[in-house]
Amino acid sequence: MDLQGVGALAAASVALLSVPGTLLVGRWQTKAALQTAQAGMRQADATYRAALDSVRAQGLNEHEQWRRGIRRDAYAALLQAVLNYKEHASSVFTQAATDVHQAPDVIAASKPLAADMTHRNLVVRLEGPDEVSSAAQAVVSAVENLMQVCRDWAHSTLARTLLDEYRASYPQEAERIADLGATFRVRNYWRLIGTPDMPAEAEEILSELRSLLRTIGLLERMPFLLTHQEPGAYGGASSNLETAIGDFIATTRTALHNGPQPISDPSVPA
Repeated sequence: MDLQGVGALAAASVALLSVPGTLLVGRWQTKAALQTAQAGMRQADATYRAALDSVRAQGLNEHEQWRRGIRRDAYAALLQAVLNYKEHASSVFTQAATDVHQAPDVIAASKPLAADMTHRNLVVRLEGPDEVSSAAQAVVSAVENLMQVCRDWAHSTLARTLLDEYRASYPQEAERIADLGATFRVRNYWRLIGTPDMPAEAEEILSELRSLLRTIGLLERMPFLLTHQEPGAYGGASSNLETAIGDFIATTRTALHNGPQPISDPSVPA
């Protein structure tokens, strides 16, 4: 074999010997590349999850702030409705002391305010929580009691005024109506009207009152003659309302400030 052939065989042998080493190096490089890629994927996944958690936490916090704002507005709206109703109750009471003949119109004007207050109370009851709902019902009941005191005072004042006005023309009838009305009030029969507990004596008084009132032309104002309220009752009802308003404000403040705390952003170190 000539020298050229020997050189070719030697080169081929060297090439064959280098193949395993090349394969081994390639394998190491491929493994290293895979490990690098996997580490990158894990890092990317961790970054994605952190971003997702951050967005989720922000969304929950924004929702909680929105919910708290809705509740705050509902509480404030009910309180304003209660104060409006309270102011109108005072107008009813004042009207009875100035021009009692206009009192029925002032009383009738309270109906839209009462409807608005009832609606806003229902909203608060739906929003909750329970302790706020209870405080809301307490303040509504207190202002309704105040209005009832003012209505009864206006009615009884109007009844006395009307009887005095009719006394000159119907002295005997007016006197008898006053006596029967006083008996009806003292025995609290007027609270039993329309109930099975109404006694026979009360039915007889009511029948005679209707007849007398029809005679003098005041039958349509019959309820005014059966109610009675002392003016001093206004002070007690007003004081109870102020207490209920204070309790409502304190309860709502606690509910708003002690609600769920903001969710921390997991991407920010503690």
